[in-house]
Amino acid sequence: MTRKKRKNQNLIKFLIFTGLILFGFFLGNNLETVVNFQLPSKASKLSASEKLSSKDLKKVLEDEASLPVEKDITFINVHTPYEGEIAGTDTFIEYDSLIANESKLPTDKNAVIVLYCKSGNMSTQALSTLKNMGYKNVRHLEGGMDAWKKQGYDLLDLSSLPNQVLPESGFELPISWGDLGPRLIQLGVIDKAKFEKAVAMGDAEKQIFEGRADIPIRINASNSQFVVDLLWALGLAQKSLVYDEGPMGKEYKGQAGNFASTGGWTLARGDAMSHYNVHDLIALTPEQHRKVMEIASNVYRPCCGNHTAFPDCNHGMAALAAIELMVAKGISDDEIYKNVLRLNSFWFPSNYLTAATYFARQGTTWDKVDAKLVLGADYSSGQGAAVLNQKVGPLPFDTEFGGSCGA
Repeated sequence: MTRKKRKNQNLIKFLIFTGLILFGFFLGNNLETVVNFQLPSKASKLSASEKLSSKDLKKVLEDEASLPVEKDITFINVHTPYEGEIAGTDTFIEYDSLIANESKLPTDKNAVIVLYCKSGNMSTQALSTLKNMGYKNVRHLEGGMDAWKKQGYDLLDLSSLPNQVLPESGFELPISWGDLGPRLIQLGVIDKAKFEKAVAMGDAEKQIFEGRADIPIRINASNSQFVVDLLWALGLAQKSLVYDEGPMGKEYKGQAGNFASTGGWTLARGDAMSHYNVHDLIALTPEQHRKVMEIASNVYRPCCGNHTAFPDCNHGMAALAAIELMVAKGISDDEIYKNVLRLNSFWFPSNYLTAATYFARQGTTWDKVDAKLVLGADYSSGQGAAVLNQKVGPLPFDTEFGGSCGA
């Protein structure tokens, strides 16, 4: 081998060796980037500009469904008063109430937040507020919902939800009061004088105590307390498998009188517990008692974490009575759940307006929701309601009405 060839080979080896060193240095300094490589997130598709066009926002929202990554944008409607929203909205916070609602905002100041309003004016002010609060990645929809609609994109209008969930005319259930009013009074489960003093009643409610068997059970905003109290008395007195085989007959046997639904019933003549699980006011077969137990185990209420087969409050005991009446009449399970949801909606209006908002934002209208699902622990228990409220955030609806867990 000539001296020139050896020199060229040494040069090549030197270049290869040097290249390997440089590659190793690069790999070491960028190992985290290589290891953490993943599909682009929704936020990574946003430009650095504080303004988003309707087309750009539409693309980002559509990509959210197609990318297998966790959502990394908080999408907030800041317009007031409520005039609609864009599908996929995470929460509603009025533009001038962001500081007061800081708990509804991401804790991470680097989180990506997208704001919008009707025209872009309120969202511009909201953007400035968030920047002053230390948020570094805030953008808003240029031209707001007006521009979005002008582009041909749809808006959700949730302003009709209160009337869907809580219609002014209320709901009529497929069951009647029959002679239950007079019988409860005769047995002493209800002291009529105490009841009339404690519960507001109109002419229609007073007729129920006269024993008119053709009066259906109706519930609306004005009579919801009357309905819960009369059903509560019925649920307390009716002999039920729930009281024998449920938690109040097993884990809490001997303590049944200590609950709000039992010791809290103060409208009886004498001791309320003398009527607990005693009377056969509703004729049920053993199979029907089992069905009541099964359905009640799937029905929760937002005032606590217990299902209706553990009716430790007035709403639970009232719901139990309604289930018993419907099972006795042969109503299908699906219809029973729908009607219990109607009762719960007037007893806990804020929770079910929140639930209706959540489902509407997911593309499911209130009349299409699965009542059994909504009455389950994920949406109707106290814990589930708290999580749901956190997800949905403040509502643009008046929810300052409803009953309490006492007579």
